[in-house]
Amino acid sequence: MSYIQSLTVFLHVAEEGSFSAAAKKLDLTQPTVSFHIDNLEKIFGCPLFIRTSKGVSLTIYGEKLYDTSRTINNLIDSTHHEIQAMARGSAGQIILGASTIPADYILPPILAEFLSRHAGVTISLITGDSHTILDKFNSGEIPIAVIGTKPEDSLVSYPLWSDNLVLAAHPDFQLTSHGPAEKDWLPTLPFILRKKSSGTASAALNALTRLGIDPDKLNVVIEAGSNQAVKAAILNKIGVGFISSWAIETELTSGRLITLPLPGLAIERRFYAVGREPMRPACLELFWRFLIATASTKTQSQAIESKET
Repeated sequence: MSYIQSLTVFLHVAEEGSFSAAAKKLDLTQPTVSFHIDNLEKIFGCPLFIRTSKGVSLTIYGEKLYDTSRTINNLIDSTHHEIQAMARGSAGQIILGASTIPADYILPPILAEFLSRHAGVTISLITGDSHTILDKFNSGEIPIAVIGTKPEDSLVSYPLWSDNLVLAAHPDFQLTSHGPAEKDWLPTLPFILRKKSSGTASAALNALTRLGIDPDKLNVVIEAGSNQAVKAAILNKIGVGFISSWAIETELTSGRLITLPLPGLAIERRFYAVGREPMRPACLELFWRFLIATASTKTQSQAIESKET
């Protein structure tokens, strides 16, 4: 038997006050119990029990070992329960990486719902642009990522929500020229753009390229590191910018921002969940399934609303 098992035998002898009573409770022979106690006394080099005809009692050394052994046993028991909870998915930490639109506008209510169902789980949310988050995923820092660009086919991924990019402007913004073709007037506008590593910028620039507009010839006045920065610059009348409709829903409703017409240029993209198998602890698998189920429900609701309108 192991050293830990000898301490367990020691605890039972101390609490029962008898070798024979401890042996009965542990379903061991009395010589086996004696062997463990003798072995411990040899290891520590001192007597642990005072033996009498009525049973045994602890020596001062035994009392010290008894206190420590109880602490060790409690620690082992609590660790056992924690591991079982992790295996069930009712405990553990989820490290989740997400690009800024999902992190700021889509995921918070989803995370709140998941945590309300799994109170023992904690979530660490890491945010950044899609390129940065995907790099962290590929390097093993993040087991689950939500990004706004399509991942490689070799990765385990699932399409989540759709996103529409709009060209937003302040209500006071006036187009100096507006021809029938976007390629004639779009390059003349003062643009606030996200960094090219973001999914928003990538989708917008790809759409412009399909129209025959060279992204390098855009009049970019600010390159912003976040959607919040793009929105703030537009609100302060610095220029116009492509931004997710998720990010300016409130401002569009209140009239603080408007969208410029882009006939023939609908910029749509998808957000994707990317995961690494096997998903451990079990709470990762639970969250992955919950995320996909939630996204599927939301997508169905959006489709119904689209048909009704």
